[in-house]
Amino acid sequence: MLKAFYRRRLFILATSLFAYLLVFFQRSSLNVLQADLQSEFALSAFQFSSLSAVYFYLYAFLQIPSGLLVDFMGSRKTSTFGLLLAGFGSLLMALSRDYTWLYIGRLISTVGVAPVFINTLKLNGEWFKPREFMTLTGITLFVGNSGAMLASYPLSWVSSLYGWRTAFIVISLFTIVIAVIAYFVVRDKPSDLGFEDHSLPAEALTLKKTWEGFMRTIKKRVLYFPIFIYAFSFAVVQTLQAAWGARWSQTLLGIDRVSAGFIVMWISLGVMFGALIGGRLADRFGRALLMNIFLGAFALVWCLLPLAIKLPFTMGLLSLWMFLVGFFGSGFSITWHLGKEIAGRNYSGIGMALVNGSGFLLAAIYQLVYGKILDQYRLGEQYLWAGFAKGNIMLIVSAIMAFVLSFIYYLRHVKTPKNLPQSIAK
Repeated sequence: MLKAFYRRRLFILATSLFAYLLVFFQRSSLNVLQADLQSEFALSAFQFSSLSAVYFYLYAFLQIPSGLLVDFMGSRKTSTFGLLLAGFGSLLMALSRDYTWLYIGRLISTVGVAPVFINTLKLNGEWFKPREFMTLTGITLFVGNSGAMLASYPLSWVSSLYGWRTAFIVISLFTIVIAVIAYFVVRDKPSDLGFEDHSLPAEALTLKKTWEGFMRTIKKRVLYFPIFIYAFSFAVVQTLQAAWGARWSQTLLGIDRVSAGFIVMWISLGVMFGALIGGRLADRFGRALLMNIFLGAFALVWCLLPLAIKLPFTMGLLSLWMFLVGFFGSGFSITWHLGKEIAGRNYSGIGMALVNGSGFLLAAIYQLVYGKILDQYRLGEQYLWAGFAKGNIMLIVSAIMAFVLSFIYYLRHVKTPKNLPQSIAK
C-alpha cells in the first residue's frame, strides 16, 4: 500500500512539474524571438513589450480566479482544461499571419497556463508533508526554470534552423499531451485514491464559503508583506528573463542573437539552483531568514551593476552576473509558502494566488515602462545602451525595495511573531 502511494505521488508530481515547465517556456519564449517577431510583424519596442507584458497582466488578473477555482473545483480539472486551452493558444500563435492573431494566441495560451502553478503548489501541499513543502517548491522552480532555459539558447538555436513557428507547433502538441496525461494521472488528494491524507480533511467548500474565505484572506494585513516582497523581486527577474535580457546583452557586448540567448539562459540556471538549494536550506534553517539573506544579496548584485558596466565586460562575466541575479532572486519563492500558511489550508490556493498575481502584475508594468524608455533611444533597428541604463534604475530600486520589505517583515513578524501560524514564525 505504501509503495503504491509513493509511486502514484511520484507520477502526480512529475505530471504537474512537466506542466509547470511548459508555463515557463510560454512565459519566456518571446525573449530570444524578439528580433524575428519585430522584423516579421514590423513591431516597435512598445508593441513587442505589450505582446510580452499581456501575458503578465492577464496572468496576474487570473490568479485570484485561478485560486478560487483550484480550491473549489480541484487541481485535476483545472489543470486538464487549462493545458488544453494553452496548447490551442500556442498553435494559434504559430499559425498567425498578423499581429492581431499573434496577440490573440498569446492571450488564449495565458488563460490556459494561469492555474497551473497554483495547482502544482496545491498538489505539493496535499500529497507531501508540510516540512517538505519548501524543498518541493525548490524542485518545482528548478524544473519550471528548465522551461525558461529551453526558451533561451535552445529555442534560439532551433528557431534559427527551422523557424519560430515550428517550435511553437511542437510545444502546442506537447502541451496537449500533458493535458491528457493530467486527466488520467492527477488526483486532488490521497484520499481520492483510498490513501490517508497527511492532515485533517479540508472543509468541503461551496461557492459561498470560497468567497467568504477570499474576503477573510485579503483582510489579513500581514499577507501584504509577501505580496509586495514577491512583486518587487520577481518583476525584476522577469523583465530580463522574459522580455529584454537578450537585446540587453546584444547591445552591451555587440553579439548575435544565439549568443545572447546563451547568456540569458544563465538567469534560468541561477533560479533553478538557487531555488533548489534555498528550498532545502529554508526547510532546515528558517524560511524568513533565508529569504532575507537571498534578497539582500540580490539587491547588492543589482547595486553593483553600474560599477561593473565600467569594466571590460565579457560573455563570461555577464553570464556570471545573470546567474547571480537568478540565484539570489530565487529568494522570492519563499513568499509562496508565507501566502499559503497565512491563508490557511482551506484557502491556501487563494493565498498563493494573491502573492503570485502581484509579481506578474508588476512585471507587466515594468516591461511596458522598459520598452517605452527604449523607444526613446532607438536608432533604426538598434537601441542605445543609454536606454537600458535608464531602465535599469527602475530595476535597481525595485530590488532594494524587495530587500527592505523582507527585512522589516523579518524584524516585525519573525523575531517578534504576532498572530502568525507557527510554521511561519521560524
